[in-house]
Parts: sequence; C-alpha cells; structure tokens
Amino acid sequence: MRALKFKNCRKRDLQGYLWILPAFLLLAVFSYYPPVAAFYYSLTNWNGVTATFKGFGNFVRLFKDSTFYFSLRNMVIMLVIGLIAGNVMTIIFAEMLFNLRGKKLGGFFRFMFILPILVPGIVSMLMWTKIIFSPSTSGFMNTVLGLLGIKSSAWYYAPKTAMLSLILTGFPWVAGTSFLIYLAGFQNIPISVYEAAELDGIGLMKRIFLIDLPLILSQIKYFVILGIIGGVQNFAMQFAVIKPAPDSPAMVPGYYMYISAFNYSQFGYACTIGLVLFVLILIVTIINNKFLKTTEAFA
Repeated sequence: MRALKFKNCRKRDLQGYLWILPAFLLLAVFSYYPPVAAFYYSLTNWNGVTATFKGFGNFVRLFKDSTFYFSLRNMVIMLVIGLIAGNVMTIIFAEMLFNLRGKKLGGFFRFMFILPILVPGIVSMLMWTKIIFSPSTSGFMNTVLGLLGIKSSAWYYAPKTAMLSLILTGFPWVAGTSFLIYLAGFQNIPISVYEAAELDGIGLMKRIFLIDLPLILSQIKYFVILGIIGGVQNFAMQFAVIKPAPDSPAMVPGYYMYISAFNYSQFGYACTIGLVLFVLILIVTIINNKFLKTTEAFA
C-alpha cells in the first residue's frame, strides 16, 4: 500500500514538473540566459558582429572611466530625490484621502488618481516636454515664468538645469498603483487601533507618525526597493527627449550603456556596464530582503 501511494505521489510530481517545464524554459531563455551571455561578452571586445576575448579589460577600463562615475553620481542624486519625493507625496495624498469623510467623493478621487496610469508613460513624457516644458515661449512653464518677469525659453534642455528638469517631470510624483497600495495599507489598519488612540487623546499628526506610518512600513520598503531598481535602470527621458552629452548632469549609467553599444558599437563594454548595474541592484535587493525579514521577526 505504501509503495503504491509513493508511486502515485511520484507520478503526480512528474506531471507537475511537466506542466511547469514550458514556463521554466521561457524563463531560462529570456530571463536567465541574457545575464549569463552578458557576462561572457563583457570579457570580450564585441562590436555586435565579432567578439575577441580580452579578459577583464572592460572591467579595468570601466573602473577607470570618469564618465561612468560621473553618471553614477547623477543617478544616485536623482534616485534619492525621486525616492523621497515620490513616496512622501504619495503617502501624503493617500493619508488625505483616507481621512476624507465623504465616501462618494473619496471614490471619485480614487478614480482620478488611478486614471493617469492608463496613459502610456511615453505619452505623459512627451506631454511634459512638448506642452508643459515646451522650449517655445508659448509653453506653459515659460508662460508662467514670463508672468513673473523671468524670460527663458530653453531652460528645460539646458545642461545646467537638466537634472532639475528630470526631477520636475511627473510632478506631483503621485503614481496610481503605489497610491492605491498605500491607501489600502491605511484602510487595513484595525479601527480598534484608532479608537484606542482617540481615547488616549492622540492627535492627528501624532497618530500619523506613531500609528499610520509604522503600520505601512512593509509597503514603504516594497516601494523603496522597486524605486531603487527602476531608478538604476531608467534612462527613458535621456533616450526619448534630452539626448545628453557624456559630461551632462543628465547622463546616467543606463544611457551611457545604450550609447556605448548603439552609438559607438562597443557592445562588450556596454555589457560590462549592464553587468555592474545588475550586481548593484542584486546587492541592494539582498540587503533589503534581509532587513525586511529581520524587522518582521521582531514584529
């Protein structure tokens, strides 16, 4: 009897492995093979057609490359500001909506906050650059600056203000998905906690810092790690709009990797940049997961 049960279990296990095999093969081809191939090509002088082995020469060049360090500094600055501004503004708006009394009005605002994510990101980006920050004097921001007595037309694309322009794009930095998740986090806090806080005479601001924020800490950590991964990889604005020079404050490692490959045909060097970024993201993710587990262990 035991042998029969064991045989049936092995058969069910085999069937399960066969069902997940196609998905695993797709992951292996499209998710696991690229970083392995990138590591191989990072050890070569690859121009997109032929690849000659050169060992760790690309890594030596990268760690001596002042442009890479400059772009890395720009990325860290924009990443830190983006994480702080994006999460703080989203939490503030979610807290305001959570404390809104009218249910119908609250439903309307939830819909309005989620509506922007239905618009493709490139469309929003082009709207900011072509309408709001248009270099012409008829652009929205230039019109506002003109009313204040400040005459400027192409400041959005100027090298000195490129980083400020990238940071301002997307204001007020309230993303639809993260907004709903933060709002759901507030709504999942038991009402008894608020009732106890009210009996203890805790005011609104004290409640936010002592109750609300600590109880949505897992959501905050989640969006911090996603923000770091997205910030390290992102170069959409540089690619679609600004096209920065190597010494521009708008240069980031992702775009430096892109121009190294497709402008200068240095695909091996581009793989080296991508591999270093992959390692940085992996280290940050491991640290975040370890910290999250440690924190939850004491919860």
